[in-house]
Amino acid sequence: MLLIADSGSTKTTWTLLEDQVEKTTVQTPGLNPYFTSSETVEAILLADLVPNIPVDFVREIHFYGAGCSTENNNSMLREAMQLYFRKAVVSVYHDILGAARALLGSEEGIACILGTGCNACYYDGEEVYSRVPSLGYLFGDEGAGSNLGKTLMEKYLKNRLPSDIRKEFDEEYNFSLEDILNALYNRPFPNRFLASFSEFIAPRQSHPFFHEMVKNSFSAFFEEQVSKYPGHEKLPIGFVGSIAWHYREILLETAAEYKLNVATILKSPMEGLIRFHLNEE
Repeated sequence: MLLIADSGSTKTTWTLLEDQVEKTTVQTPGLNPYFTSSETVEAILLADLVPNIPVDFVREIHFYGAGCSTENNNSMLREAMQLYFRKAVVSVYHDILGAARALLGSEEGIACILGTGCNACYYDGEEVYSRVPSLGYLFGDEGAGSNLGKTLMEKYLKNRLPSDIRKEFDEEYNFSLEDILNALYNRPFPNRFLASFSEFIAPRQSHPFFHEMVKNSFSAFFEEQVSKYPGHEKLPIGFVGSIAWHYREILLETAAEYKLNVATILKSPMEGLIRFHLNEE
């Protein structure tokens, strides 16, 4: 049996394959090692994954994850998985390689992630090459959910929202200033908190205020990430992630202004990853 995992900062999707057939899909919380300790990873695996997977029959695990950018992070995740999947060969990869494989297969191009966080890379059909580090919600994440939420929070707290948007926001959330500051500075996963406001923004994205806000965020992503890769004007570019998917019309509009060749937009990389690994067998 083959187990493939796609892990973002918010959630992890695990798909079990047997004889090239999808058998089971399980969702657990995100396992970004920059936000999750080894003890927490082990607890999540034990509570949410192990009861739903025949662990003794899994022979390979291919784990693609946000934050899997250093050997220390990857080793921590590998060791946690091997506690329960003792008979499996565990491979841990950065999520940007997963995006490239899912979006482009074995073709050359630029792969982009726009979910809770953001990233981009050049992919030669086998390896990924990155010019701009993904700096997370504090210093980066242009175009990502955390960036949209951060901009919304800034406008809200500084009384710069249009009156109709502010009224709807207050009716939906009824936050105090203390609630917001505690979520940002005292509680775990502030990036998830910020990204969660995409659920408020997405249904209202046609509002001129949000349309401009989202478009500016995508423009910043193209300027800070995509434009750094030589040949980006001619290469096919793929996007994966909830933000790319739910705001795809604004994404395509912005990409057209930059004269970019958008080849694919996927909500999730899993279907492409399954196809990639089955072709490898």
